[in-house]
Amino acid sequence: MSTQDIARMDTGEVVEYEPVTPIELEFMIRELGERLERAVPALKQMWHDRYEAERALIKAKAEAMLRSSASSVTEKRAEADLATMPHRLDFDLKKETLHAAEELQKALAARLMGLQNINKVLGQAYGASRN
Repeated sequence: MSTQDIARMDTGEVVEYEPVTPIELEFMIRELGERLERAVPALKQMWHDRYEAERALIKAKAEAMLRSSASSVTEKRAEADLATMPHRLDFDLKKETLHAAEELQKALAARLMGLQNINKVLGQAYGASRN
């Protein structure tokens, strides 16, 4: 955990708190905001890759079922499942990567909101101390 983390996400306990200046806080907010924006095209590509992998899996499975000489549908499906395991793995890996990226985006967005709230409180505190 970095020195700027103030609570553990898994337990909620306060870990460390080192005050930052409003300038440092503003920099962190801008940096996180820009990172979230830059990730949008990458996420879009990940969604595209996920759907491409899913379509490839569906196509390969259908083709394997059509080629199968098994007598029952259950056997045809089993053969198709075995024949398309590489496609299944590719699809699953694409989904895993996409989900991890989306969870990271959520975590970054939550951190950004937290920093914005701290910034707002600091701004109010500075404003109150000037009166």
